[in-house]
Amino acid sequence: MEYRSGKAVKPGVRGKSAKVWIALVIVVVLLGGSLTAGFLYLQDMQGLYSGLLRVRNTFSFFVLGKKPHFYALILEKNGKDYRLSSRDFFEVSYRDEFVVKEVVTDVLFGGGVSVDVDGLGGKDDFGKLLKGIDLVDKTVMADRKGRASIKPGSFTILVKYKEDLIGSIPIRVQITPQDWLRYARSSRNQKVQIEYLKKAIAMNPGDSNVRRMLAALYLNAGMTGEAIHQYQEILVLKPDDAEVMSELAKCYLKAGRYDDVIRISTRTIKTNPKDDNAMTNMALAWSRLGNWNKAIAAYLDALKVRPDNPAVNFKLGEAYEKLGQLGKAVEQYRLVLEKVPKADHVAVALADILLKMGNFDEAIRWHKEVVKRQPKNAAAYANLGLAYGGKGLIKEEIENYKKAIELKPNDPVIYFNLGTAYEKGKRDQEAIRAYQKVVELKPDDPDAIERLADLRFKSKHYGEAAPLYEKIVKTSPRKAAIHGRLGFAYAELKKHAQSVENYQKAINLGAKDPQLHKNLAQAYSQMGKTKEAIPMYEKLASKKPTAEVLNVLADAYMKEKLYDKAIMIYKKLIEMNPKKAAYFASAAYAYGLKGDSDRQIEYYRLSLKFDPEDADVYASLGAAYEKKGLYAEALKAYTDAYELNPDATQVARKIPQMKIRIIQQKQKR
Repeated sequence: MEYRSGKAVKPGVRGKSAKVWIALVIVVVLLGGSLTAGFLYLQDMQGLYSGLLRVRNTFSFFVLGKKPHFYALILEKNGKDYRLSSRDFFEVSYRDEFVVKEVVTDVLFGGGVSVDVDGLGGKDDFGKLLKGIDLVDKTVMADRKGRASIKPGSFTILVKYKEDLIGSIPIRVQITPQDWLRYARSSRNQKVQIEYLKKAIAMNPGDSNVRRMLAALYLNAGMTGEAIHQYQEILVLKPDDAEVMSELAKCYLKAGRYDDVIRISTRTIKTNPKDDNAMTNMALAWSRLGNWNKAIAAYLDALKVRPDNPAVNFKLGEAYEKLGQLGKAVEQYRLVLEKVPKADHVAVALADILLKMGNFDEAIRWHKEVVKRQPKNAAAYANLGLAYGGKGLIKEEIENYKKAIELKPNDPVIYFNLGTAYEKGKRDQEAIRAYQKVVELKPDDPDAIERLADLRFKSKHYGEAAPLYEKIVKTSPRKAAIHGRLGFAYAELKKHAQSVENYQKAINLGAKDPQLHKNLAQAYSQMGKTKEAIPMYEKLASKKPTAEVLNVLADAYMKEKLYDKAIMIYKKLIEMNPKKAAYFASAAYAYGLKGDSDRQIEYYRLSLKFDPEDADVYASLGAAYEKKGLYAEALKAYTDAYELNPDATQVARKIPQMKIRIIQQKQKR
């Protein structure tokens, strides 16, 4: 308790009285100031009103204990002062820096008053240097899909007295195209970068540089159509931009729009006749369209402008190679290697084309160079094997295939080539193992299956060959040669029906080998189908009338009792070999079956003229004489037969019989 004028005064009463008196003094001062201002500036009635209002508010705060009122903030932004009330807003961009310098309220000396800039600083940001870029970043991150360039009300400056909010000023964060560009550059996410750049373009559609950046991003992201659209938009803004036209041509190439590549490249060259990139793009388009002549012409034009471009030399070499002009291709590849000796892909291309040309010595030299540079290049070892194979160096060929397989153990092509090398070296069992590996890696490889089947066929393992051939004809039913081999395999397996079926298919598919007709005829014969066999033998005889074929045909005619046809064939055989006794004997036999005994006797006698030691012909001649009743002639023939073959019992019995017949014949006379 304090004492004043000898009287004790309670501290609370004294403090309250002090506040009242202070408030009255302030009110008087403010009222005096307001009235003076009002009388001096009668035209500013609003100012008078504001002054009176403030006097009332101050009185309410100090005397009545109500919340103080907020009137204004004094801020400095980029070196310039701004006075803002609750009716105003504060605009800020990423370049701005600002500080709250003063807060105008009912509170004397600002005790208990704090300023909180929402989104920045701490609880009290009074007097602190703040940066607009932080608010811009927060705005973008809060809503990356911003709907407008300026976002009012996103953040607020809050003025508080103790814990009570007494005022606020909205902050308008200004987002510019440069902001989106800045965010795009700072992000590593392509999708986000694209999103930011699209926003920048939406705010400034005429910015060709940003469109360029967006187009490049689209292209890298594989969004070729979107990239094309951006480059097209740039050309609307800058129709003669050769660089953009060149990039657009690359996009068209990637999209497979080759006619558009040629069109835009032609336009580029009209703008700049020395643009070798446009010529190269045009050449690439022509090559993709398969027009190698025009591609070559465009590459040559590009080299006239820039002769020291090894990339174009290489592409020109590829074009020459496609056109079959291998010598010119080699020339281009050599030029590239002179300029860029370490261009391994060009060394590979040169080595491969030399192999293709059959220049095995140089191909070996270059492939050795390739494997020296790339010791793990399986393809180079495989091609080195091919080159050695071309020179007939089978040992070296096999060695290099094996090295290739060590590097690439699951490549069926290398195993196949190894199998062919083993075959050339007469190492069939090793070849079989190589082809089996091919089939293991690539079960439907028709070439490997065929080689494997042929090796089984060659070794007479027809039971193993037949299923392999069947597998081939399922996928390639028009391979006549396979059907022919399959027919033979089935014939050897005594499966004559399957044999006939496949021989017939081979012939129907155009197989020209006369042996097929013979094999088919034999298969029919083995099935007992002589009628079906005869047409095959006839075709065979018409194409290749050998003695063997004619004999078989004659036998077939005899089986079918076509004696006239058989006799005709025997006569052809006699013409081919007029001293062959057996042909005369066969013809005689046919005449006999036909019932023409005179001709039968004639031809038996002609047969004996060329082979007088044939006991069987004598016996047959005796039978022919006997049939005609010429017993004396028959006796002589049987006697000659018996003398040549005393073991012929049937002939021996005929001799006494003929003697009796002769006696009986004389008695009748």
